[in-house]
Amino acid sequence: MSLLGWPAEKKLPSRRRQLRRRSVALALLDEFGRAFPEITYDLLWESPTINAQAWRVGTVRHVRVYGGLVRHATITRPGLALMIAHETGHHLGGLPRDPEMRWMTWQGQADYWAARTAMPLVFGSQAYDATLRGARQILKLHEDLIPLLAEGDEPDLSARCRYFIFCAGASGTEIPPCAKAEYRRSFNQEYPTNNLV
Repeated sequence: MSLLGWPAEKKLPSRRRQLRRRSVALALLDEFGRAFPEITYDLLWESPTINAQAWRVGTVRHVRVYGGLVRHATITRPGLALMIAHETGHHLGGLPRDPEMRWMTWQGQADYWAARTAMPLVFGSQAYDATLRGARQILKLHEDLIPLLAEGDEPDLSARCRYFIFCAGASGTEIPPCAKAEYRRSFNQEYPTNNLV
């Protein structure tokens, strides 16, 4: 586990695979940086943490990808792109906001925005296929990592619900019932109707 309790990699892949993965990650971050110039993207390659993160310093918005995520065997270019899109969605995904960090778009809406808005901007006509491949990779990654989390550190949304949200965003359909139910549970109110499609 890493400092924040996030899962960390146990074993490094071959040097050749690491170099290839690092190159893919840097290229994706550059693509996202061109699509969303208001966000500062970076890669913390040395970190074994299997995660990505959105944060702000004043008004400056950041997305960081950790080396452990880039090197993870389950994640390839589509999965990494969808993770970057999700983190971008925390900044640009709109309402509803996270219940604890009010500047940040709520998890489910960040997923939906990632699939519906960010992936098409970066991948164009290949966005639908890339999003679905990425969603399957993220589902597998989450299912693999859940047993490693400490009690009480479970994610806000189940891996299966996140998969359904990504699929709905990619196909342009309404956010799925599981996301609305989780939002209702977290906020004690109905999901905003202006964010459904």
